[in-house]
Amino acid sequence: MKGWKKGLLAALCAALVLLAAAPASGSSAEVYLMAVNDRVLTTTAGNMPTVVGGVLYVPYTMLSSRDGSINLGVTAMYSTTRRTVMVSDDGQRGVEFDTRSNTAQDISGNPVSARAVVRNSMVLLPIDWLCQYFGTISCTRTQTRYGTLVRVTNSAAILSDRDFVDAADNLLADSLRTYLSTVNGEGEEPTPSAGVQPTAQPSGAELFLAFRWGSESLECARALESREQRGLFLFTVGELREQGDLVRRLVGAGHTVGLALTGEDGPECLAQGSEGRELLAAAARYNALVAGAGALDEEGREALSQAGYVVWVPTVQGNGWSTGRALVRGLSLRRVNYVELECGPGSAALLREALRAMAEENCQIYQATAPALS
Repeated sequence: MKGWKKGLLAALCAALVLLAAAPASGSSAEVYLMAVNDRVLTTTAGNMPTVVGGVLYVPYTMLSSRDGSINLGVTAMYSTTRRTVMVSDDGQRGVEFDTRSNTAQDISGNPVSARAVVRNSMVLLPIDWLCQYFGTISCTRTQTRYGTLVRVTNSAAILSDRDFVDAADNLLADSLRTYLSTVNGEGEEPTPSAGVQPTAQPSGAELFLAFRWGSESLECARALESREQRGLFLFTVGELREQGDLVRRLVGAGHTVGLALTGEDGPECLAQGSEGRELLAAAARYNALVAGAGALDEEGREALSQAGYVVWVPTVQGNGWSTGRALVRGLSLRRVNYVELECGPGSAALLREALRAMAEENCQIYQATAPALS
């Protein structure tokens, strides 16, 4: 055991000599390692946190909703089409960072003072500002012999910072080695952890998925969950009266539940929406914020928006395709796709095939929450 420790210390000393000779990738020569709750994340020259003007910025992937092992309650989704990052929580708060215009705004369109930065093609976010804005996450810095550990946590974190550093000593050493192997192109950059999108890899289509209630709604939800995805499930008022158990199951699994409004004008849809919200609140203590209203014109949709709804407008009807692969081939690469499927007979099989094809084509699936759709 003593010999092993000596070997590790010798390797670390050599690594630190290499680090001293390597130019810094950010505004500071210090190495920043990363952790979320009780998990150490992979640090590379392309995603290391950095300090700019005294502000600590971390890669948006620390909050990535695509990583099933990260569940902070505050998630970040990057749109390669719009070059924006949407950061939102499970409630009604969210901030969109636009890297092209160097601006940021909340989901109501009000400008905020925070800004994102881009380094090595990675979008980095001002983590302390986000912690203060949402109030449910926190960020600490802990000095270790491998570098400064930046740790983002919520109430689910088990270990204190010091106990975590002691328990994760070997993992932090590995993280430093990984970082050093990527500095100045020395060695190949390791495969990112699940949910971290390689910035140099061609991106497939971007899309949101929504489902109209049907006999295979539960099977569709399970297909999504098996891929660590969540969708938007839309119910009419009549369906909500009969599907309380399913609604509770969907809400409990983290899916978005919305209203399918069938009225032909704004007042009729608003009346349905009010009743639907009451039913959802009674069934699952859930506040419906997303509504689909296919019969409404622009004026009617604006009335829904003024009443606090985010209006779901599909651009792709999934059941119009013969196979899931055909559906994926038909998705646009130039804009975000809003895909809607009816959960009737055969829809679960079509969805499973489509999800496999989406994974193969490197598609980015975003959960259709109200902040993400705003």
